[in-house]
Amino acid sequence: MKKGFVTLLAIFLVTYIIFINLDHITSTYTSAVDSVNIYNASISPGLLKQYYGNNSIKKKEAESEIKKICLNNLGYSNWLNYLDYIDLKIFNSNVLPNAKNELIIALNLSKDLAVVCIFNSNDQSYNFTEKIENLLPIETIKFIQIPDKEYNFLLTYQIADERLGAYFYEKFLEIFMYDTQGFKKKLKEVVFYEEIFKSIWIDETAPKDEWNKNVIINSIVFIENAKLHIDFSGARNKYKAYGFTTIPKSSDFKLIDRYSYQYKYFWNKKLERFSRRKNNIIFNNTPVSIIGDSETDHKNLHGFSKNKYKLLTSSDRILYIDKRLIDEQ
Repeated sequence: MKKGFVTLLAIFLVTYIIFINLDHITSTYTSAVDSVNIYNASISPGLLKQYYGNNSIKKKEAESEIKKICLNNLGYSNWLNYLDYIDLKIFNSNVLPNAKNELIIALNLSKDLAVVCIFNSNDQSYNFTEKIENLLPIETIKFIQIPDKEYNFLLTYQIADERLGAYFYEKFLEIFMYDTQGFKKKLKEVVFYEEIFKSIWIDETAPKDEWNKNVIINSIVFIENAKLHIDFSGARNKYKAYGFTTIPKSSDFKLIDRYSYQYKYFWNKKLERFSRRKNNIIFNNTPVSIIGDSETDHKNLHGFSKNKYKLLTSSDRILYIDKRLIDEQ
């Protein structure tokens, strides 16, 4: 009798221990699931406070959490293993037509890829709302008021670093504006551009030891008023170096030509586009915007295309036409 009681007691104790452990495992699993759901949903004010705090350890933890939230919302789960290598930048501005202050997060995923996540505020947290994908690494983001609207343009300053292999380095500006279909690019312009190449690469009759360096530096000023326009002033410098089998040092290049220029972009409220002309332009019975000029285009440093305008039609077609077809209207 006593032996049977001891056996029953032992079975009861084992069952109880198993039950307690299962309950603990279930609770832990539920907590983990809840945590993942939080990642997928929103960014809390507490997490932002931790990120902006003075505790470096807590800040690092918050930074990782914010990256996870962005990547999960984007569906970029393959990047979750590289959190330590992803550069995070956080901004605040109103870029959506809701008169609220959004959380704008830029993730530089690699030297060739970046993305922007926009989180809308609901007074208790920030919920993922929009994205801008397929960007190059972002140096910074700025904001400019859109005329006649209550929200801002989103300006991304990006970097294309191809100095290893392609021998060029570029900083450029892309301006985005939100509409009912998402963020649309409204303008792209170079801030700084440098390329180095051997003359023989484009001219087989050139000296084998002749090198070229072309540099463009643009200054960009936004004139914010009821109409908004952008003032560009820049210079294009051409250098040469001789007697080198590998890339010469910067000091070995000698300036052979310098060309300065100025131009403007005007915001067209009706077309919701930037153009180099203040007034509306009609070409082939279609409203168009002048979005480029071969004279100042960094892609035309070698003068392959001359006296051309780059036009954007109302149906988003790109046209390259002789300037006289517009200038003589």
